[in-house]
This record gives sequence, structure tokens and C-alpha cells, in this order.
Amino acid sequence: LVLNEVSVDRGPSPYLTNVECFCDDRYVTMCEGDGIIVATPTGSTAYSLAAGGSMVHPDVPGMLLTPICVHSLAFRPSVFPDSVTLRLQVPDDSRVAAWCNFDGRNAMPLKKGWCVSVTASKWPIPIVTRTGMDYDWFNGVTECLNWNNRKAQNSGFQRPNSGADAPPPVAKEKHGESKRG
Repeated sequence: LVLNEVSVDRGPSPYLTNVECFCDDRYVTMCEGDGIIVATPTGSTAYSLAAGGSMVHPDVPGMLLTPICVHSLAFRPSVFPDSVTLRLQVPDDSRVAAWCNFDGRNAMPLKKGWCVSVTASKWPIPIVTRTGMDYDWFNGVTECLNWNNRKAQNSGFQRPNSGADAPPPVAKEKHGESKRG
């Protein structure tokens, strides 16, 4: 049982890991890189976001599949409905085994041919908020992640030493010539 994410990665190995991704037993893609994350909407603002995934509002019933430093420009984070089963499998011909982590803990090896299946619970965890789920979520990502929170720019650019107190321009020499006095 996890709240945020399940990740399959290369663990202590210096080599890339290969992970086959299936959705309801249908092959989706091969992830060749540092690993892959399956995140819940709650976990979308944690490890998945740091790996380049999108933030997903908690009211969206889905699972986010985010590659970790993948060696393909075509494999981008994807959102799946929470009604599917995602399976992450280490191929039999993989160069190395992989490691599976549950909310960043309880790491266990996934040997060649082994897999982990991820499904959403039919019974969501009830959450109590102070001011309402939407306000708490937007306020949380704004305060904790400084999301969409930046200082306004100045109205214009002012050069230092502009105007009457500016130093006189310096004459430039042409290449190969020298000043003679």
C-alpha cells in the first residue's frame, strides 16, 4: 500500500535499467534509463514532479507514469485512468536487475523476468482539510513549491551611470594599429 508512488529504478547499479510497461496486459513501451515512477495524484508533487512529471490535482482519478532520465525523447510522462492495472516488468534479457521502492522505502530487488503490478485502491483514503481540498492543494503547491509565485519585474531597465555623469567613450584601436602620441 502506497500513498505517493511506486518506482522501479537501477538502484546501486551504474548501468541503465530496462523496464517494460504494460497497461491491462497490453504492452505500452520499454523504458531504458534510470527507471520509471507510477505516482498517484497525491504523489505527483513529489518524486514524479522532480523527474519531470506533471502536477495532478487530487480530484483527478488517475495514475501518472513518469520516466526517470529515459534515453528516448519520445517517452514523456503519461496519465492513465485509475481503473487500469499498470505492470512494470524487468525483461528476461535485461542487462541488469532493477529495484522497486514504495514511497521511497522498502527497496527490494526485481530480478530479470520479475514484475510489479500497480492498481488504485477501490477505497480512497479520507483526507480532512482545514479550508477545503481545492484551497489547500493550490495553497500547498504555491507555498511549498513556490509554484506560479514570482516577483513582478521592474517597469524598465535603467543603465548605471547613464546621463551627464557617464564616463567618456573609450576609443578602440583597429587590429594591427597602435596609438602614437
